[in-house]
Amino acid sequence: MMRVATVLVFLILATVRLEAEGGSTLRAGDAFELHVGGIPQEYANDFAVKYKLGLDGIINVPMVGGLKAVGLTPKQLEHAIEEKLVAGKISAHPTVTVTIDTTPANRIVAVSGGVQSPQLLPWRPDLTLSSGISGCGGLTDFSSGRGIRIVRAGKIIGPFNLRDVQVHPVKDPKLVPGDQVIVPE
Repeated sequence: MMRVATVLVFLILATVRLEAEGGSTLRAGDAFELHVGGIPQEYANDFAVKYKLGLDGIINVPMVGGLKAVGLTPKQLEHAIEEKLVAGKISAHPTVTVTIDTTPANRIVAVSGGVQSPQLLPWRPDLTLSSGISGCGGLTDFSSGRGIRIVRAGKIIGPFNLRDVQVHPVKDPKLVPGDQVIVPE
């Protein structure tokens, strides 16, 4: 029960931080909501749906068309849609809001192998390799902490030595949603 409460508090704080920073970039598989103001209500309802970025990273926005969203921050996507609405003479002063769905199914990091409690961790902007391993209870007695790899978008990054990244925090890589951390036993 305590663990569930801790995870819920963590998710709430991560959501607040993401919204405050406007900060993470959109990635394939991300889900988000789009709300548009400054246009007639009958048109605004066309925008009020949940969007999910496909592998191509393009979304189809009513009255705007296809728009590459992958790699953009929510603020950048808002601005791009606003510009298209103005250029298309749909609205002189639109206001667009993008709200990323930060539920664990959409923004997670998997940590497996030689950690005390292998698990899926909710992603947050300050999540690093060492804090992710720490969030799983640290290394097992059988893991040296060497040869750690990150699988990101099908590519292997690493190897990393946990002791090195703890001694030199600048070498501690930030994790991104969808990362898989593999800690050798």
